Amino acid sequence: MSMTAEEILLNCEKHFSFISNEIDSIINYVKKLLENCKKINNSDFYENKIDELIKKLIYEKEDFKNSTINRKLEKDTHIAIETYNEIQKLAERKRDLLVELKFQAFALKNDIVQKEQELIFKSLNINKDYGLKDLENTLINSQNDDYKKVKIQNYFANKKEILVNKSHEQIIELVNQELNTSETNEDILRKELVSNAIDLYKNDKESLDILKEEINKLQTNNVQDLKKVFKDFLYKAEKETIRRDNINKIVEAIKSIGYFVDENNIRKIKEKNIVLIHAVKEDGKSADFAVKFDGSIIYNWEGFENHEHDEDAKAFLEKLRGFNIKHSEEYKKVYRKPDFDKVERTKLIIKKQKKGS
Repeated sequence: MSMTAEEILLNCEKHFSFISNEIDSIINYVKKLLENCKKINNSDFYENKIDELIKKLIYEKEDFKNSTINRKLEKDTHIAIETYNEIQKLAERKRDLLVELKFQAFALKNDIVQKEQELIFKSLNINKDYGLKDLENTLINSQNDDYKKVKIQNYFANKKEILVNKSHEQIIELVNQELNTSETNEDILRKELVSNAIDLYKNDKESLDILKEEINKLQTNNVQDLKKVFKDFLYKAEKETIRRDNINKIVEAIKSIGYFVDENNIRKIKEKNIVLIHAVKEDGKSADFAVKFDGSIIYNWEGFENHEHDEDAKAFLEKLRGFNIKHSEEYKKVYRKPDFDKVERTKLIIKKQKKGS
């Protein structure tokens, strides 16, 4: 007989780890701001803001852990699907909140950097006898950022006729304004968004490809557009990360019960957004899996006598549970007459592969 069925898979560990990594990256980001805060006036205000943000992030991480890893998935299909949908909605709310918190962190950094810049210039010991070139060099040397050094140099070159009649204090104020207004807040947020994501996902090519694809859709640097793009990126990157982990564990599980999986038989069908896996046994029996973007799988067992494939399916699902993949009961289950021609063709392919190896 042949058997086809569908199941809901719930990879709570990967759900949690994806959101957790995002939260940890924001926590590390804002903790770095704490040191900068101590150098500026009114530092208590910023330190309190950062402490509040960190506490909020830690709470959200623990709350999501309790709703995923510590959550029981009922085997009853109807209840399992309800639980699955509930966790999906919760993940969406967490992603949306993360975007808001991340942009709060970016805005805090921008504000702190501006305050730092003011402090740097105020703390300079400017000799009253300095000429324009001496003042220019002093301001350039006060900066650690090469981009700012170039901005100051260009500003003096382009505004020389104006600056020559200004006092040192007036020039410093004008240069400070130039550094703070040469980029809009939206430009700065976009740079922070991209650089932060690249740093977090530098070892994940698929996520970086998704990020590039979403960023390329941007028509403006409007804050709401930036937030939407990042929300879309998080949604797609999370789904793809979870599916990739599911695929690895499906392949490992099916191999552990005596099937072979050739790398060429793991294929992504981009237009349908599914990944197909073809596994075979030496006796010609086969198992095929279609792994959907939403976390569910369809599988087909081919070439068995009577209902023997149920035993392989049972063993396979038991192995998945061992990898902490929760699943519902099978649904849309259909039995058909076996395709023995396909079984014989599979046997021939395996024999040829053995001879060639």
